[in-house]
Amino acid sequence: MRILFAGATGVLGRATLPHLSGHELVGLTRSAEKRQLLTELGAETAVCDVYDYEALFAVVERVRPHAIVNFVTDLAEGSTAANTRVRNEGGANLLRAADLAGASRLIVESVAFELEGDAAQAVAELERSARTFSGETLILRFGRLWGPGTAYGAPPRPPSIHVAEAGARAAVLIPRAAPGIYEVRSC
Repeated sequence: MRILFAGATGVLGRATLPHLSGHELVGLTRSAEKRQLLTELGAETAVCDVYDYEALFAVVERVRPHAIVNFVTDLAEGSTAANTRVRNEGGANLLRAADLAGASRLIVESVAFELEGDAAQAVAELERSARTFSGETLILRFGRLWGPGTAYGAPPRPPSIHVAEAGARAAVLIPRAAPGIYEVRSC
């Protein structure tokens, strides 16, 4: 399966990609400096910002993925507004590109815990719009990620999951799971 993976250099992307060996992987990153990292994780690289729809569509047209994975977040600055924006705008661009390019699967990262305000609205809209995709849609609702590279060094309040386990479980679901909503959490 040819998979275009948006959010490939994020903590969950880095935990998932190694488990998808055997598939043709193209990792999307907005930073040319992260090309080597993606190569080490087993993916080709496409440098593109999900906010730039024309560039994103050009990448999708070139790659012709069977599946598009949207694990895009913006948590580096700790800004809820930035994360809300990427879910709203980036998610909409990935959905539109997937539909127009004829991808058969769309996999979207969501959360298995309550959010508030704009963040809650953004997640609800991301899930609602993903269900309008013309192909198969998987919504993966993750517990709070903990472990290296996350905000938590130990399990936070439930629902939670170690990032390594989350990546391994996501990699099983991405190519094979039936369309639907999946909870990815330990406790």
